[in-house]
Amino acid sequence: MTKQTGLWGMFRRLAGEETIDRAAFEHAEAIGDIAMNYGIRILEATPDRGARPWRKVELHLINETLALLGPAFYSPFLAHPLDLWIDRTPGGGGYGSGTLRIGDPGHDPSLLYRVFLHEGTHASNEYRGWPYERQYCMRPGFDWRREGKTWVHPRQQGRAAEAGTWETLPVDSRDVSVAPGEDLAETVRYFVHSVRDERAYLWPLDQTKPATYLWDTSPTRFIFVRDIFLALPPTHIWYRTLDPEVEARVAQVLRTA
Repeated sequence: MTKQTGLWGMFRRLAGEETIDRAAFEHAEAIGDIAMNYGIRILEATPDRGARPWRKVELHLINETLALLGPAFYSPFLAHPLDLWIDRTPGGGGYGSGTLRIGDPGHDPSLLYRVFLHEGTHASNEYRGWPYERQYCMRPGFDWRREGKTWVHPRQQGRAAEAGTWETLPVDSRDVSVAPGEDLAETVRYFVHSVRDERAYLWPLDQTKPATYLWDTSPTRFIFVRDIFLALPPTHIWYRTLDPEVEARVAQVLRTA
């Protein structure tokens, strides 16, 4: 396009001779806002042509979720952008090397929400240098220990929980963690679902119990997520406190060297 043609095009638009595709403009604006505010680049095309365009409701959900998760969660992405895309093929998702892929959730926003929280937690953990494993998981109440080069945990998949005083998240064999990072990713997901009271999003947990029953079975992790991983202020919509005795005990655990 020549400079003259470009100027005439601008004049025609200003004169109203060309209409602006407002929906396309708002779509691009939403993608730009997510990149600017949270450091996440929404991709709608990939070299393998696997990515599909995002729906308006999906962009809104990601934007709202990131705002609620807060700066402690997304700040690492502002310095090193995270690429996020939805695959045309359904099923699961994955994170690696600065890229987060989500299988097509169809028209089920809860699936997009769950996968984003789980894989996004891995990303935030990696960007921060895995502080949970390096600073906290060996403290009392965090259950993990290292045997040689292998992390071991009483909730290892396919085995009954061993006796002990550790806290145990009551999940089934489909959702048992096998590494400290996985454990924290689950914790963030459970924490958010519980406090938002989104009962339909709690799969595969026991829906017959109160949404907050996980707080009672693993209070150390929830307080860790609330105060350290997400650093939620007391005014946050998700912020909840446990019994004063539990809060005091966990505070001591988190201070333990």
